Amino acid sequence: MIRKHLRRIGATAGVIAALVSVAVASASATGSQADPSVPGTLRVFAGPYEQAQFCEGGPTPVISSARGGALAASPTEFGKDAGKNRSYSSLRATFEVAEPGEAPLITKTKRIWPNGMVFNLALAAGDLKPGEYQFRLQAIGGNQASAWTPWCTFTVTQ
Repeated sequence: MIRKHLRRIGATAGVIAALVSVAVASASATGSQADPSVPGTLRVFAGPYEQAQFCEGGPTPVISSARGGALAASPTEFGKDAGKNRSYSSLRATFEVAEPGEAPLITKTKRIWPNGMVFNLALAAGDLKPGEYQFRLQAIGGNQASAWTPWCTFTVTQ
């Protein structure tokens, strides 16, 4: 009798293990690592407690050279698969910061935040002199990279 129950438990455990492996493989195949999207919703932060200044549909974002700031984006456009059982936690992003029409001054690859929903490049005080700049980024998942985002122009003041 005990052997019979042990066989049932073993068979059930095998079925559960198979289902878990299928679920994990399915999540990996549909996750961002297999096919990273072009990041969206590019934004600039003038400080850690400042509201986002969006690159589209508003005035040119501004940060201070004396305080620094941050450049950020979402792993996908808001509304496009955002939050639909997708995990972006394995993504990285390569940021490029340049003066308009010039070669990049800064090129850095950063891991996505632990929440899996924000790419972020911190700019320390003095990293950029006052003037006009632009940034863009591309998502990287595994051995694949997305296309680059359009450039986002921003101004650095004293």
